[in-house]
Amino acid sequence: MKTLLTTGFSMLFLIAAAGCEVNTVGPEGPPGPPGNANVFTLNFTFTMADAVINGNVASVQFEAPDITRSVVDEGAVLMFFREQGTWTAMPYTFAVESPDLPAVDYTITLGFGYDVQFFEVFYEASTDAVALEDQPDRLMKAVIIDGFPAGKTSIDLTDYEAVRKHFGLKD
Repeated sequence: MKTLLTTGFSMLFLIAAAGCEVNTVGPEGPPGPPGNANVFTLNFTFTMADAVINGNVASVQFEAPDITRSVVDEGAVLMFFREQGTWTAMPYTFAVESPDLPAVDYTITLGFGYDVQFFEVFYEASTDAVALEDQPDRLMKAVIIDGFPAGKTSIDLTDYEAVRKHFGLKD
């Protein structure tokens, strides 16, 4: 250790003696924007042509190598679908009314689940009588967050624009 210290002082003396200016560390600058090294989005389309229908559920599984054990144990996966020009958080349930009566005939939930390296998106009807194959394809977005303490943030996780801005995500 002593040798390195002596060598360092010798080098400093030589630089100063040679007429060179030595810069020291200046004042600390302002903090940069929040990063998103552990947060990213996946854009995809949920299509009924790819869905497996089992009773009152139609689902599609997607491989997602970026959903790691850390994401499952300590992070989060948020899912949004595009509807009438806005991103809507999932799960989302909508009611279908009878054309003859102003009453709800059944409901359909658009939901998702995930585990290590995959996620599944599904339509789930409240009755087997629904023709799920007639449901529309959906443009979707998954936000994968690694090691995110969701309970310690004031961000509205149901609002895609708020999530995008908070994590600095590109659309």
